Amino acid sequence: MQQSPITRRLSPVVNPGLVFSCFLFPFILFSQTAPIPVADQTFKLDGKSEFVYAFAEGDQVLLKVQELTGKKIKTVEFMQFPDYPIFRDYEVDSVLEKTILIPKTGAYLLRFQEAGLSKKVCRFTLHRVPANSETARLNTRVGWNIWENPNYNVRKRAVQTGKKTDVSSLGGQVTVGASKFYMKKPVNVYQFTLPANTVQWAYRVSVGQATQEARRRDADKLKAALQTGAVKLMSLQPETALAAFALGAAIDMTVSTAGEDVEYAVVDYANWIKFSEYKEYSAFMQQSGVSVDVQRRYSPLAGTYYFAFKSDNWVDDINVSIDIEAVTETPIFETETYLEPTGP
Repeated sequence: MQQSPITRRLSPVVNPGLVFSCFLFPFILFSQTAPIPVADQTFKLDGKSEFVYAFAEGDQVLLKVQELTGKKIKTVEFMQFPDYPIFRDYEVDSVLEKTILIPKTGAYLLRFQEAGLSKKVCRFTLHRVPANSETARLNTRVGWNIWENPNYNVRKRAVQTGKKTDVSSLGGQVTVGASKFYMKKPVNVYQFTLPANTVQWAYRVSVGQATQEARRRDADKLKAALQTGAVKLMSLQPETALAAFALGAAIDMTVSTAGEDVEYAVVDYANWIKFSEYKEYSAFMQQSGVSVDVQRRYSPLAGTYYFAFKSDNWVDDINVSIDIEAVTETPIFETETYLEPTGP
């Protein structure tokens, strides 16, 4: 019976192209995972040669074998160690390419045997495509004689795979009192603690009105450096000129000895006490008669330290600003699967 126009419009229409795309889509996603190199080896085949690697459950192992002198390889075998066969091919005299699905995490054996008496030169490559992100990081090396000690456990451990670079800003202001014609000790201190994982840092010490002028000039220098591309290649884009300087950029930071000045030293606590009592002291850095000073430091890199200040002004107190930019590199860890032998 002929369908009505309405019935025909409501009938489901299956698009063959859409169905094909739906089936193909998972494979497209899977193929976007780049194969991870495992081995690329050329060797002389004389009798039998065996190679052992670790693979994870769900891996797709891409095997390619070549005999480079035009002769035949009697057998190429891939098996779950020690003797569970997964793949075997015979009389290989050209390029052999095979994709092998790994059923279980563990050790796997690739074995070559020759045909005839003549020695052969072979080459093979192995790549793995992990089934998921959990098995992506695998140590494929079997680093012991598995024939002498065939028992092993599958283990997991945290391994450092990179580091994250960041910049932490510190800073503040202190007032250094005048000596009041030698009635007071014109000293003060600014305490700071470097963040964990500091690898280098930079600071600016500036006195009074020179602070704002130095910051303005350095901001202009950073803007010019950004426009010329001088700092665009950095992994981290700095927000201030001092941060760029701390990261290693070649920026000519503003320094000055004009106007109000101060003597300062970067010290630990014991040497701050000596500094405050006008005794001989040791410092990581010491400068005198500066209105604006900028330094990049590679030590110290951890702990709490002090900017010790001393003024030679008899009458007026002075305000000292301290800007610090600390570059940190935080380790990034991922979980790695590996094989560990048991027994002696």
